[in-house]
Amino acid sequence: MRYSLSVRGRRLLRELRAIRESRGLSPEQVAKQLAWSRSKIYRVENGESRLIVEDLELLLDIYGVPSPQAEALGRLCREAWKRGWWLAYSDMYKGGSYFVLEDDASAITFLAHNIPGLLQTPKYAHALIAATLVDGSQEEIQRRAEARIARQQLLSRDAPPEITVILDEAILRRHVGGMEVTCHQLDHLIELSGHQAITIYLIPFCAGGHTGLDGEFTILDFPDKEDPPVAHQEGLFGDIFVEAPGDVARYRTAADAARRMALAPDDSVTLIKDARKAMR
Repeated sequence: MRYSLSVRGRRLLRELRAIRESRGLSPEQVAKQLAWSRSKIYRVENGESRLIVEDLELLLDIYGVPSPQAEALGRLCREAWKRGWWLAYSDMYKGGSYFVLEDDASAITFLAHNIPGLLQTPKYAHALIAATLVDGSQEEIQRRAEARIARQQLLSRDAPPEITVILDEAILRRHVGGMEVTCHQLDHLIELSGHQAITIYLIPFCAGGHTGLDGEFTILDFPDKEDPPVAHQEGLFGDIFVEAPGDVARYRTAADAARRMALAPDDSVTLIKDARKAMR
């Protein structure tokens, strides 16, 4: 997704594709009627090209969509491509696809080896990015750290998403950025554990192996049941978005299994506090 396509935009494209197929029209037939290239139809339906309202109206006319439904789809189109804080960092995050989905989410589940960006302090974020972005300039590291902290504005909303964080105990023992930075980060985690929308689970070393050891990931759920959940994995060569229901269900099963092996939230906070005390 090269553009900042919101959940509403993804719903719009699904509905347009379903309408086209229900009319028995192929992308090639639609392209021919509109004098568009065949690739334009594919780019539009895959969210790779921005769909402007004028083009939507042409499509709806060919599909014979009645007025009430056409007006609803028009509203979705006007809201589909969001403009948010991530635009200031578009040189690093092309399109900001993940950030748009995160901004739309009603619930976010992290199964992670590192403290998720939404819960990081500025100095911890900077130190972690510097450690992992080995070929990055100081300017790029700083801008990425600033972008990571800018994401956290969603925590201050009147109705923030429900955030579940499942972490390995290793995050308490690794001194990212040195002792002082790590101490402040653990203090921040303890403070965030009192946030109404945040629940933190720690998997202790004594629990043994768990599903999170196979790779960290995020699951995003959305308020409208018409918008299916998305699983996201970030890697060295870019982001992977998983939307197939069966595949997302496997991610959820892995997250649930890890959570069952974790300490209860209160006990998890106690473990964080004990680790913090040991650093004094």
